[in-house]
Amino acid sequence: KVNGKYVVTKEELDVAKETITAQGSMIAALKLENEEQQTQLQQLFQLIHNDYCVSPDYTSFSISSASSSYSGGVLAENGKIYLVTRNSANVAIINPSNNTIDTTTISGLLFGGDKWRGGVLADNEKIYC
Repeated sequence: KVNGKYVVTKEELDVAKETITAQGSMIAALKLENEEQQTQLQQLFQLIHNDYCVSPDYTSFSISSASSSYSGGVLAENGKIYLVTRNSANVAIINPSNNTIDTTTISGLLFGGDKWRGGVLADNEKIYC
C-alpha cells in the first residue's frame, strides 16, 4: 500500500490474469459436463417413463343419478372393478377390457341405508366391505 492505495506489480497482475483465465476454462468445462449430464438424465427419465408409466385412457360411465350410490371400488384379480354400494340396491361391476358395466349380477340389496364405504381385496380373492 502506497499513500493509501494498493500497488500491484506486473507479475502479480499476470498471475491474477492467468488464474482468471484458468477459472474461466474450468467453468466452461463444468458447464459442458453439466449439459451432458442433463442430456443423460433426460434420456434416463424417458426410458423410465416409457417402461413404467402408461398414458391413461379415460372412460366415463353413467351408473346412477343418486350422488351417493357408490363409495369406492376394488380392483379384483379378474381385472374387473367392483364398486362398493353405499345406497344402491346393486353392486356395479366395471369391466375395463370391454368398457361395460354390469349392475345385475349382484343385485337385490336394499336401496339406501348407507351400507358400506370402501372395500378391500383379501388374499382369498374375496372382496370385503
